[in-house]
Amino acid sequence: MKRRIANFFLAVYAVYVKEMKLWLRYPTWILTFIALPYMVTGLFSGVGYVIGGTEAVQNFMENTGTSNFFLFSLVGSSLFMISTIIMQDVGSSIRSEQLRGTFELHYLTPTSTALIWTAHILPHSTISLITIAGTLIPALALTEGLNLLSIAETFLILAIALAPLFGISLIIAALTVRFKEPWAVVEVIRALVSVASGFFYPIYILPEWLQMLSLALPTAHAVELIRAILVYMRGFVLSDYRFSLLVVLSLAYLIIGLKVFAGWEDHARKTGNLSKY
Repeated sequence: MKRRIANFFLAVYAVYVKEMKLWLRYPTWILTFIALPYMVTGLFSGVGYVIGGTEAVQNFMENTGTSNFFLFSLVGSSLFMISTIIMQDVGSSIRSEQLRGTFELHYLTPTSTALIWTAHILPHSTISLITIAGTLIPALALTEGLNLLSIAETFLILAIALAPLFGISLIIAALTVRFKEPWAVVEVIRALVSVASGFFYPIYILPEWLQMLSLALPTAHAVELIRAILVYMRGFVLSDYRFSLLVVLSLAYLIIGLKVFAGWEDHARKTGNLSKY
């Protein structure tokens, strides 16, 4: 039993170290990811002032309930960035293994391939949390009225919101390996998630059918909850029904992702698709 547990952690550690070495080979990318939400926020701010003129802030406040456009947009941009990183990179990691000719070698090891692929969650979670911390901490340091409980709630919600993104990424990985083209699959799913999650605008401005779709997206609830804490200064949102819904959806997406990938893997073993790329 002890040997199994030790082997489990050794496998997770090996995947973590390998992926982090790949990330840290190009460390300036992390700085780019931290800077991008500020650039997007600045871009939208400029467009808003060009279109709205002197009434831009008043129009924004009437539509969102806050005049703090900077933090409103920065929260959405940050979550958009980490969702993009996770959905794109987990599938791309598997595709890269195929192109390097090392994908099939994983199936020669005694370690469960389900463990190998799901262990990719940890390094990508690390980069995601570094990214969002580097983005939000400078802005939060200048925001009055926040306390340690609010910040702790924010990072708890973020940690929970990462789980469904990995479920989605495992589905993308299965489709990527099946159709041998990661970018087309990623872009379709990312576009759908981006539009319906309300990263850059309130969800209620969307058509009703998109609002219904957003209820099934954990990213939409994560954005609303984090904005409630950081932008609207609402206390203890963990009692909010959206938090319970986020937890349920996070578990559901992760389980569905694992099931879809396991189903594809079983089918690929029987048909020989593992070696076709």
